[in-house]
Amino acid sequence: MSKDFFKLLEAMNKNDRSAFADWANTMLKYQSDMAKLWMGTALHGEAAAPETRDRRFGAEAWGEGIFPILRHSYELTAKAMVDMADKAGLPDQEQEKLSFYARIAADNMAPTNFLLTNPEAQQLAKETGGQSLIDGYQNLLADLEKGYISTTDEEAFEVGKNLATTPGAVIYRNELIELIQYEPMVAKTRKAPILIVPPCVNKFYIFDLNEKKSMIRYLLEQGQSVYTIAWRNPGPEMGDHSWDDYIADGIFEAVKVTSSVSKSNAIDILGWCNGGTMLTAALAVMPKALKAKLGTATFLSSLIDFSDPGQIKVFIDQPQVDVYNQRLKAEKLAPGRDIANAMAMLHVNESIWNFVVSNYLMGKSPAPFDVLYWNADTSNLPAKWYSYFVEEMYMANKLKEPGALTLCGTPVDTRNIDLPCYFLAADGDHIVPWKTSFTATELVSGPTEFVLTTGGHVSGTVINHPVKTRRKFWTGGKTGGDADSWHETAKLTDGSWWPHWLEWLDTNNAAERGPKPKVLGNKTYAPTDRAPGTYVLEGT
Repeated sequence: MSKDFFKLLEAMNKNDRSAFADWANTMLKYQSDMAKLWMGTALHGEAAAPETRDRRFGAEAWGEGIFPILRHSYELTAKAMVDMADKAGLPDQEQEKLSFYARIAADNMAPTNFLLTNPEAQQLAKETGGQSLIDGYQNLLADLEKGYISTTDEEAFEVGKNLATTPGAVIYRNELIELIQYEPMVAKTRKAPILIVPPCVNKFYIFDLNEKKSMIRYLLEQGQSVYTIAWRNPGPEMGDHSWDDYIADGIFEAVKVTSSVSKSNAIDILGWCNGGTMLTAALAVMPKALKAKLGTATFLSSLIDFSDPGQIKVFIDQPQVDVYNQRLKAEKLAPGRDIANAMAMLHVNESIWNFVVSNYLMGKSPAPFDVLYWNADTSNLPAKWYSYFVEEMYMANKLKEPGALTLCGTPVDTRNIDLPCYFLAADGDHIVPWKTSFTATELVSGPTEFVLTTGGHVSGTVINHPVKTRRKFWTGGKTGGDADSWHETAKLTDGSWWPHWLEWLDTNNAAERGPKPKVLGNKTYAPTDRAPGTYVLEGT
């Protein structure tokens, strides 16, 4: 028995003695259900199990022979494991970790995941004379060589060829960023440009995935002028780069160049995910002369208040951070693959086991899917940047406290953000809970608009083209109360939130439209490489 196990029992006893009674009741029910299953089926020939909604057991093979009993035995066992974990009565953080990892363990032991207990894989192997197993073994070897599980046909995509193809050019480059200006697509363009601050843990081209999904292309088609930051994928030599560097050399520089090239002092700046959090910090400490170049600020699925960071918090506590700091110290980086693996664990069946079964047990090649290609195209984070983000924001929740942090030599106070602010959150976002995002509306001093869309962290925000979307969004809820109050009074509209945002920009940052610029860049910032640039092509 481990020392941690005894600590667990001690915590259970300290917080709620009824936890032991719940455990006992759960175990008794589990034993009773298992006995009924095996006695009824094996001895009396009763139907093995009721119907299941679990799609992992949807194939006909799961209804034959011993497999219905196996499937139902697993479901009872998994339920007992999860119920016992959920009823442990531990302190909140420990309870959430226990419940989370109990579900991971239950998913990991599913009979679908193993050849000897997966009749569908066995049947396919028989039908193909074993070729599916040979193919699966080759897929396994290929993934072992790559170091990660393939989730898409990676040969089907190439950045700059069939992804990120909207015409444009790099007009500025420093050690940390490339700034891309896109070619206008209509004769007259809005004089207030849009500047995108993407997250630095993934590549920016999720905003320009393909012609049918590209948010950048859509904006250009609507007569907007669009610029975006492309963060560099750092190597170990950049491990000491800090939030100061990302704000000063990244966001501040991008604002200066965009203003110079567009000749505008009314930039509409937009950040997404940790790009939105960096944008918040940048605006809170931005010099007045630079802030005067902005018209509005938009935040997509971004946190200022980290009091409830959603499912991610199961990975963030002092013991886990201490262990990971050893890796940061050795590698000078938080590898992008580490972040991707953690995100995959939040949906372990869909993001991991689904591909293990299909790729290795069934010998199939994953289908081409551009979003999954982008998701696998990760970017590293400098060790110093990562530690600051986790320890000062996720753990200490200092960004929302005036003066609790200092960046670029200035105390951080988000109340200094007096621009009109548009906050967009998604109701299915497992990385940024929408109710936590809602609290940001009270942490800035400018007028705010909060919008909630259906969908997830990606599918509701940057992948939400108005032509094909089946999404909906809420607007105009009652302010001054909590998120639930806002939601109850908000208006639901069918479609993408993108057109609503453009109307909001026109209302809050009115700008004329004039002839499109004849060339990209200017004398100071001349175009160099064609979009999507060079930094986006740097691998991990």
